[in-house]
Amino acid sequence: MIQYLRYLSAIIFVALGSINSQAQIKKSEPKNALMLHIHYGYHAPGFDMAKRFGNNFSIGGDIEYKMKSDFFVGFSYSYLYGKKIKEKVAYNLLNTKSEIVGTDNHLALFTLSERGFNSVLSIGKIFYPSPTSKGGIKFSIGGGILQHKIRIVDDYTVVPQIFGNYLNGYDRMSNGLMTQQYIGYQYLSDNRRINFSIGLLFQQGFTKSVRGYNYDSMMPDVAKRFDMLNGIQASWILPFYFNDYSEEVIY
Repeated sequence: MIQYLRYLSAIIFVALGSINSQAQIKKSEPKNALMLHIHYGYHAPGFDMAKRFGNNFSIGGDIEYKMKSDFFVGFSYSYLYGKKIKEKVAYNLLNTKSEIVGTDNHLALFTLSERGFNSVLSIGKIFYPSPTSKGGIKFSIGGGILQHKIRIVDDYTVVPQIFGNYLNGYDRMSNGLMTQQYIGYQYLSDNRRINFSIGLLFQQGFTKSVRGYNYDSMMPDVAKRFDMLNGIQASWILPFYFNDYSEEVIY
């Protein structure tokens, strides 16, 4: 009986192997897809933005709708932050020793940093070297809104000149329209576990102050600005495919 079961198992194993060798597995190509991105970037400022800030970082997300032609439209939001401030602010509060004395008659301590955001609508295309390639060159252009300011923190809360709305006269908040270009590499695996993109990001902002008046200079701030950010951005992608059929086995 045991010998018979061994022979039967061998016959089934050989038969299954024969069927598999004759079968061809054909996967239908995914068509339209929704792509969710989580991105992180590092940027160097240019022109007017380089006079106010040093290099900065960004973190945010994208949502893209990719068509079967590999064209896509998308929307992105990025939060900007940095530590280096080049422009002098609140200098009207300095004494003859270039110090700021608080209401407690001790030296005040200010922490300055960069804060901002941009939101962009874009359109682009992914260029694959062959129909079976998993990775290709991604290119997009877009436009949106750029905003940035100097974040001022009174560490000991002893300088009433920057309390509440008074802070608006020092933070240099500016915003306006912007344009954006991206070129990079995007890879989407068959098992959907390794999906990423990395590339170069170029942004140009046409901004101006929204405060209108700076308390430290005691002058209106109405100048038009040209802000630039150039950097590198990496994204992790979560794809959702439409019309993604299961495997078809053809004999």
